[in-house]
Amino acid sequence: MAIMAASMESLRDFARQARRGLAAFWLNTIHARTVQIGITGSYGKTSTTHAIAAVLAAHAPTLTTDVNLDTIYNIPITALRLRNHRYAVFEAGIDRPNEMSFHLEIVQPDISVITGIAPVHADADHLGSVENIIREKRKLIEALQPGQRAILHIDDPNVRDMTSYTQGDVIGYGQSPKADFRAESITVRPTGLAFTAVTPDSTFPIQTPLLGRHNATNIMAAVAIGCSLGVPVETMQAALADLEPLRGRLNIEPGPLGTTLINDALRANTASTRAGLTFLDDLTIEGRRIAVLGEMGEIGETAVEEHAAIGEHIAGLDIDLTVCVGGLTRHIVEGAVARGLPTDRIQFVSDVHQAAEAVANYARAGDILYLKGSLLRHLERVRLILEGWEVGCTVESCPFYHQCTACEYRIPGYIP
Repeated sequence: MAIMAASMESLRDFARQARRGLAAFWLNTIHARTVQIGITGSYGKTSTTHAIAAVLAAHAPTLTTDVNLDTIYNIPITALRLRNHRYAVFEAGIDRPNEMSFHLEIVQPDISVITGIAPVHADADHLGSVENIIREKRKLIEALQPGQRAILHIDDPNVRDMTSYTQGDVIGYGQSPKADFRAESITVRPTGLAFTAVTPDSTFPIQTPLLGRHNATNIMAAVAIGCSLGVPVETMQAALADLEPLRGRLNIEPGPLGTTLINDALRANTASTRAGLTFLDDLTIEGRRIAVLGEMGEIGETAVEEHAAIGEHIAGLDIDLTVCVGGLTRHIVEGAVARGLPTDRIQFVSDVHQAAEAVANYARAGDILYLKGSLLRHLERVRLILEGWEVGCTVESCPFYHQCTACEYRIPGYIP
């Protein structure tokens, strides 16, 4: 049996390698005229990919990677789906050494985008340090040739420092005056964003259903690419006006107990958590603001400091109650209290049941409930409990990526 299992695994490896080789040939030989756009970063890359694909698809046939697939499989599968597309947009996520090199065996970008650097996958089981994250993600712009384009989030100092590592033409985007393509006069609403796009050649308004001022930055990456590829301004404006938020990435839904839910619990790192909490603070509402925060995973040796920094950020915001759920989130509380936040506005609880109880005792109809945490912390259990679902699972970190509603351990509980 062991020999048979080993043989089957060898066959699967052969099939995977054959598919990768065919994908590289199909993309770079059969469809050599297709413009390839590669996108990476520690935060913002999926929303940025979403915006870029929308802008380009409104102009010409565009193919993009599936938001629900792991990048290792996503890139070759996407390449093999290529037909008469003018543009191919590849989100290139990484969490291991040399993984970007692996992606670049298939993708040969004409345009590379780096959205930002944060200590995501900086733990010893993944990339090990922020320096290694920078080194690995930077390969996407190191692969560029003269005349190709590096679209860099210039407001992020770790990305800004990459400019000397590419032969491509560097184009900066962001919200600061240093950016070639920048967002100004940003208005944040519960229904979306409005801002002015400033480019080297023009200035024009943008409205979009995407939420949070940080998404103005993500959209400016799409504008930079659109302008570089000759997409008319009116086409970009129309595409961005129809752009819907991705589920679990700062989208608004009906919440439990008559609240409005801001669901931002698909991913969490320092940058995205700060951005989401800032959006919550920016909202003009009649009710109260309640945040439920889970751990930010895979940060590495700076995890205590990163969680404490989120607490310090919360201390400066107008959030009525913050509930921190398990593990390292106790350092969020410590950071907030150290900056003077009253203890009745922030609390640590051990599990999702205690979190749901804290919300139930405080929330009333018309309040805003914000959920943020890494996917494997499964904060959706808080919502399910408040909605009356039977939930017996209280594990802090779970190995399963599927939603709890479909999980066999939701009622009996998962035991690691």
